[in-house]
Amino acid sequence: MMRVWTAAALLVVATAATARDYPATLCDRLAANPEDQDVIAPPVPRAKIDLPKAIAACEAEIALHPDNVRARYQLSRVLAYDGQSERGNAEMKRAADEGYRQAQFVYGLLIDRHRPGAPANPCVVEDYWLRSARAGRQAARISYVRHVLNGKFDACRIQATPVEMKGFLDAAVADSGDYYDRLLLQDLAARLGTRLRAGSAPPPQYAKASPAAAPAPADVTECDRLASHPEDPDIVAPGVPGSKVDVPRAIAACTAAVERDPANARQRYQLARVLAYSGDSSRATAEMKRAADDGYRQAQFVYGLFVERGRPDAPTDICIAEDYWLKAARAGRQAARLIYAQRVFRGRFDTCAVQATAEELGQLLGTAAAEARDFHERLLIEELRDRLAERTST
Repeated sequence: MMRVWTAAALLVVATAATARDYPATLCDRLAANPEDQDVIAPPVPRAKIDLPKAIAACEAEIALHPDNVRARYQLSRVLAYDGQSERGNAEMKRAADEGYRQAQFVYGLLIDRHRPGAPANPCVVEDYWLRSARAGRQAARISYVRHVLNGKFDACRIQATPVEMKGFLDAAVADSGDYYDRLLLQDLAARLGTRLRAGSAPPPQYAKASPAAAPAPADVTECDRLASHPEDPDIVAPGVPGSKVDVPRAIAACTAAVERDPANARQRYQLARVLAYSGDSSRATAEMKRAADDGYRQAQFVYGLFVERGRPDAPTDICIAEDYWLKAARAGRQAARLIYAQRVFRGRFDTCAVQATAEELGQLLGTAAAEARDFHERLLIEELRDRLAERTST
């Protein structure tokens, strides 16, 4: 096992070294991908790329330094955007074969998604994604394990052992970026644990904060400025991470805001949040429930978490979480849509009168897919839709 991870670590170092042998060039500045872990210049979203300039710059860099695999990957990227799929695929494969982990992942993705000019063999995907996963590419770690568990590589000689795949998921947890990433990892870990016959221990809970949501224009109070949660879709001021909340000031401001406007469920939710940080569990739970009962979807989602995680002073009946999460999901809270569906498929609500039909679950996941913001969120939704399809086909 130690030899496997030593080899993986050496691959990561080698990949990074190869990618960074050359300083930032005009190709980097015009064509760096936001999802490439090895970019060395500010990344450029697809919509903002000047394709003719980027192609010319990357071609010039490759002509000067044919072994610059980062530039070769970026050239393949902009060629694909320009509709030059045959040449783009060839450059992507070459960058992948030369060890660039982002190119290995994307080349596998081209095949998996049946892009024109790409091979049709899923075992080629298995090979490139495994190389990329061993080199530390987060999306490859997750995609590789998911495809193995879904039987997509059943016709292949699967090269990774279950123990190595568990290592991929453990490493992915350490690098996880947001709530949806962690939710998908929990699901994959549970399924892999079953395969490993690892017993009934639940997968670990992960607690990194998600990026801040953009504020919406509204009447902003001191409570909003001090206690808005970055993951609340209805905040009206920039979100404040838990580690940066001035808890005494926030409690005072939110208590005053709730006294002035008792019907403002947003302020009450924020009061509940900071009371929880202060350790006043009883009052925090009561205020969270009231905000949830007043229809605040973030409070409905969080109150369900209070119940499921056995927070002091919260009820212990999982069916209460089912009810509040479904309310939040129906109100459009993305995290509630996904955790509700995931817990249904895991059997967490088997003792409850599950209120959502298969048809409604499909609608919730369809809406979630339309609102997904990144690769890992989309992958989680695809996983949940697969689980729904399995359930409705039996």
